[in-house]
Amino acid sequence: MNVAIVAASGMTGTQTIEQALAAGHNVIGLARTPENIVSDDPRVTKRRADAFDEASIIDGLEGADAVITSVGKRDLRDKRYNLSTAAHAAVLKGMQKHNIKRLIVVSSTGAAQIKRDGLRRNIYLFLRRKYYRDMYEMELQVMGSGLDVTVVRAPYLVDGDADGNYRIEEQENYPVGINITRANLAHFLIKELDSNQWNKRVIAVIGNES
Repeated sequence: MNVAIVAASGMTGTQTIEQALAAGHNVIGLARTPENIVSDDPRVTKRRADAFDEASIIDGLEGADAVITSVGKRDLRDKRYNLSTAAHAAVLKGMQKHNIKRLIVVSSTGAAQIKRDGLRRNIYLFLRRKYYRDMYEMELQVMGSGLDVTVVRAPYLVDGDADGNYRIEEQENYPVGINITRANLAHFLIKELDSNQWNKRVIAVIGNES
């Protein structure tokens, strides 16, 4: 399968490329700076694509059989709070143009915007409210596309191995203090790509409590 990975130069994208190659897939890596995509494997095609350059994403998806996105804001000082919705609007147009049906999207458990007891947690949600609201609107956007979509909400991401030590949550009662390794998240993404077990659903992949 030819798998397009959007945001392929990021840490999650890097792990997803590794897991995709290990599963026998070819990769089309899309990144704003494709030279920053780490893999030198000949099965990886690197293409420039920017979240705010719609044509670059649409063109970049050519030849893909499925798409995985892990778009996220690295610089929280960036005031363009529509990053997720803008990027995925372009992804959906590209998938329509190239007749691609399967999409797996990495979102955040923060998109649920769950209020907690304790001042610190609620201040954190308030400060990132526009960022998480954009992610939530993106989830509605892709789930309403009519495509075969799985939205995968992830908690705090950490370094570590792909040891399979994670679980799936469908309810929005995520416990406090959870994380998941990027390698485990990537492992699940490729597993879901091959199985379609959670197609047309919004789920969370939860790792160990920190």
